Amino acid sequence: MSVNPLRFVVGTYNLWNDKYWDSRKDSLRQFIVFHQPDILCLQELCLQGRDLLDQILPSHQRVEDPFEGWVREGNIYWNCTIFDLIAYGAEEIGHLEKWRRLFWVKLQPKCLDISPLLVTTAHYTWSGNKQERKDGINIRIIQSQNTIKVLNRLTTPQDPLLFMGDLNDNFLPLQILREAGLTDCFSALGRIPHVTRPTMPTLFHVPETLDWILHQGNLKPMNCDTVDFFLNNTAPSDHKPVLATYRFLDK
Repeated sequence: MSVNPLRFVVGTYNLWNDKYWDSRKDSLRQFIVFHQPDILCLQELCLQGRDLLDQILPSHQRVEDPFEGWVREGNIYWNCTIFDLIAYGAEEIGHLEKWRRLFWVKLQPKCLDISPLLVTTAHYTWSGNKQERKDGINIRIIQSQNTIKVLNRLTTPQDPLLFMGDLNDNFLPLQILREAGLTDCFSALGRIPHVTRPTMPTLFHVPETLDWILHQGNLKPMNCDTVDFFLNNTAPSDHKPVLATYRFLDK
């Protein structure tokens, strides 16, 4: 395969809703200003976070839609100097939370004559959810299986696909996604994934690797990282963002 010249940075970030917002907002602002991802997938979005990102990402667009999940839960920002929006949607995959969906956009690279890039994000249900504890069923298995069904409907294995988000798990859902043909950016580069939650000293918690970037089709990661970032000893969120640089491959 030959390599197309376009490189772009993607990121996934659980923004922790509006928890301790006043103490975290400057740290989030600085992180985004410094890193400027070309595609940014968000979970636990809130109105304050959306407005802040709109201010500091003037070259980006996001989905604007009446469905409240695009403000209350997730959204996707993309650099509109690089990509044009073709379509978008929000799909049910079995969440126990009212506004969560699998959010997606199809983006056409401006400078390349290739198939559109499908960018998708989801926030799987927390393992401590009351309903899950009552039923005794790992709902993330169902959500990952439904994720694959949606992705197969929206694209083909040969076309470029990114799926990223907070899986609230580091084993079975990831295995299901991998068995379906997706590859996480760390494995693709022979690297070990890092802990993505918590961000101490902002939050103390058992360390977990919950946030992932996966791909399929004619995409190749060049590098990736789980980013420790602080401003005045405060992290932007209780999760660490994951960033990766990708390039397109010719079929």
